[in-house]
Amino acid sequence: LIPELWLMDDANPIATGQVDLRFTAGWVTSGAPANFGDSDDDFVFEPSLRWGPCANVEVFASVPIWLGDGGDRGAFDYGNYDTYVGFTWRFMEPQDMWPAAALGASVRLPTGKDHNDGVDAELRLILTNEYDSGIRSHFNAFAATINNDEDWSGGDFFSDIFGEEGFGDPRHFQWGFVIGLDGPLCGDGAVRWVADYMNRSSLHYGGSNMNILELGWEWAMAEAHKLGMSVQIGLDD
Repeated sequence: LIPELWLMDDANPIATGQVDLRFTAGWVTSGAPANFGDSDDDFVFEPSLRWGPCANVEVFASVPIWLGDGGDRGAFDYGNYDTYVGFTWRFMEPQDMWPAAALGASVRLPTGKDHNDGVDAELRLILTNEYDSGIRSHFNAFAATINNDEDWSGGDFFSDIFGEEGFGDPRHFQWGFVIGLDGPLCGDGAVRWVADYMNRSSLHYGGSNMNILELGWEWAMAEAHKLGMSVQIGLDD
């Protein structure tokens, strides 16, 4: 699956010795409620380098670049141009009814130009099971440490809506899990449907857990070209 698109990861690292230079471009709708005022859609470009140094291991480095709409990121410029490095290690192959199991880890380094501070890290347990029908099931459990001390109030943009306190500071320890499925939509499996559900802690202190449903599809148009679309639906009030 396209790792930049979905809430869940799968337990399949790239082949040993393989090097991928990937360029991912995305269009993200604002998803903002009406009281956010004039909130525009956003565009993101993410170059990443992925390498399989040995069997069952993948390492990566990427720099998401949020381009905004007309160059204005508004309230969402936190950590723009930060660098992410990490790895995926599949420590158990699928056996009979047992799924493949992997550990994934990533670190955010504050190399960006705006509102960046501290180093964040995430550790994720990833389980993937494949069935004769071509359907795959996934389970992810993750924990993250968020060590920046920036005020996430968003300045005037959010203070007009939520008061002077805005959103407040980020929750320094975050956690959650994702369960999901993907499967073929055509005979050769080039187009796949994807569905997953996430339950996670709030991003900021004082908030309640979030429940998110994600639905979409992914099309492998050629060996080195993929196109996908996901829709995320908040299930809370």
